[in-house]
Amino acid sequence: MIRILSDLHWGHKASLIKELDSLKGLVTETDTVLFNGDTLEQKYEDAPSHIDSPLPSFEEFSAQLADWNANPVFITGNHDPNISDIHYGELNCGQILITHGDGIFKSIAPWSTTSRILEEVAQTNFERIQSQGQITFYRFLQSIKDACMEGHALTKDYDPTVWGKIQIFAHQAWPPTKPFKILKCWEDAPKLAVEMASQYEKTPQFMIIGHTHKPSIRAEGPTQVINTGSFFPWPGSTAVDLDSNGITIRKVVKRRSQFALGKTVGRFEIDIDLDSMVFPVEGEIGIATPNHHNASVYSSVPLQDRPSKIAK
Repeated sequence: MIRILSDLHWGHKASLIKELDSLKGLVTETDTVLFNGDTLEQKYEDAPSHIDSPLPSFEEFSAQLADWNANPVFITGNHDPNISDIHYGELNCGQILITHGDGIFKSIAPWSTTSRILEEVAQTNFERIQSQGQITFYRFLQSIKDACMEGHALTKDYDPTVWGKIQIFAHQAWPPTKPFKILKCWEDAPKLAVEMASQYEKTPQFMIIGHTHKPSIRAEGPTQVINTGSFFPWPGSTAVDLDSNGITIRKVVKRRSQFALGKTVGRFEIDIDLDSMVFPVEGEIGIATPNHHNASVYSSVPLQDRPSKIAK
């Protein structure tokens, strides 16, 4: 079984994850756990404000997973754009597509106070790769990750002083129309996700994303778009389990300091070849070539043969 979680945001003050031990049950009761972006907070991790109180590191997280004998895969997000070189995964020859979702909005995160900067950098990066010729899905997503890293470098670091916290609160609360912008993003995200995929000749029957923090299951034409939400207090998180007979979506709940699965909110019966999971990565010697990508651009690394950053 493959379990998909996203938007843990470990290290963020608002994340419900305070101790890694609280995740043990979720990540060890499955054969593979796929972290679909924004697993860690990597924004400003090298900044002065984190010298005395550093953000959680990938090494710390992966060491704990190794101790539990978990088998993780890390897909990049906009808060952890360099956690791996994997930007999406596919099963059943593209019938199921898994990606974080930070490429669906032009400004990456329209609700963010840095959305204008992100949009400008993302547009510049897109124009650059466009001038280089064929734009593949991987190259497009890589340009989004590059924009996130460049955008973070252009924005101010977190100020831990009282005045800094007041400034952060003011930025987060302004403008007063921000809640309506978030609601619109929630409404538009499934449709935009399908449109993003179709631009790169991908027509999945199931598309699993995160990013907007709104758990949902919605049909957009022939595609079921499943959003796993986030580990923030609201509106909650779900886990997506892929087994050979289908897809199950369950709420994630916290009981006595431990995260666990709650009630089932969705189930789709579909034959899934779990060994068909591939992670197209540009510039790497692959095991098998995807059936609809330019072989000179992509390699496709099957799940069982993928390189791992975790030493066991």
